[in-house]
Amino acid sequence: MTTTIQMPPSDIPPVHPIVETYRTWVDTLAGYMKRAADLLEDLYAQQDLTVDELRRLCAKTHSLRHSDFDIIFGKVLAARRATRESLASLVEGFRAGRYAVVEEIRATFSSDVAQAAQAWPDLKERLLGNPDDGAGKIIAALREVHVEQEKISAALFGLLSRGEKIKIDELKTVANRLAGRDSRESAELAALLAICESAGRDAGLQWRRLAS
Repeated sequence: MTTTIQMPPSDIPPVHPIVETYRTWVDTLAGYMKRAADLLEDLYAQQDLTVDELRRLCAKTHSLRHSDFDIIFGKVLAARRATRESLASLVEGFRAGRYAVVEEIRATFSSDVAQAAQAWPDLKERLLGNPDDGAGKIIAALREVHVEQEKISAALFGLLSRGEKIKIDELKTVANRLAGRDSRESAELAALLAICESAGRDAGLQWRRLAS
């Protein structure tokens, strides 16, 4: 997506370079987030394969039905689905919110030249201030989620490596432990999604106030 900033008359300060600096900052942070989200998606895909192998192993070793296996791991699997779906909207939500800010600036400088000239000093200060708007917390949390998912992957693989020696009690113990971890992770990600949405909305309101 490319937003074209229409240049104002010569008596208005040069907006384009400042806005492009802002866009570069947004794209850089969104790139870090996407990289982290992609790594997590790879990890989730690997976990899916491990879980499927565990289902088959338990069916063979203990005649445990797939539905019974899913009950044991129900909380873990449900939380993983919710977290995984949230990750898909996290990066795009951040990027879209900040691009909306760029569009606000474009509209300001296209509609009322006098108003834009008055608003520009504050706009420039906010743009060049490189506000975090929750991005740092989102990136850090994605990294923490990845560490937790690595632990979950290790636990699942540990169960699978038991082979036909695996016991149902072991399965339940690990499932309960993972459910606790995954619940905390889901709550953390939900909070960050709210931060991301709120930051984008607040940024747009601030631009409108500056131009009013």
